[in-house]
Amino acid sequence: MKKTYYLLGTVLAVVLLATVLFSGCTRSSGSTGGSAINSNLSQSQSSSTDQTVTAQPSTSSSAAKAIVNDGIQIVSTTLDRGIYDPVIVQTGIPVKWTITANDGDLNSCNNKMLIRSYGVEQKLLVGENVVEFTPTKAGTINYSCWMGMVGSTITVVDDINQ
Repeated sequence: MKKTYYLLGTVLAVVLLATVLFSGCTRSSGSTGGSAINSNLSQSQSSSTDQTVTAQPSTSSSAAKAIVNDGIQIVSTTLDRGIYDPVIVQTGIPVKWTITANDGDLNSCNNKMLIRSYGVEQKLLVGENVVEFTPTKAGTINYSCWMGMVGSTITVVDDINQ
């Protein structure tokens, strides 16, 4: 009898833990990001699953495109519950990406954003959050929530004006 209660308790604990961990992680891709301030860790950190370099990066009309101003690329997106936005930036120019998170759009999954190719690991808060990095080569960079369940892309091009 005690064994049955122990087994039932263990199963319930696992189900509860899974529910808490995966709440808010129902979308695997999307178009909006959370807020972040980057400590700009080592840009040499890379994983084969994080960066796919293409000869001619494609640009999506739904992606937020950076604007170069005084030697810095400025791009802005708004977090939508469960969705990160794709962005388009240019190689060799520092990026200042402002991600606005409204109250209620952050959850246990999307509240921490990772851009592994650039060493960015950023906690997102309600309000404006800034991510800073410098893209080094053209291609497509994947970024995601800390669990890898909500993700999107950063398209890096050689000339943002083309």
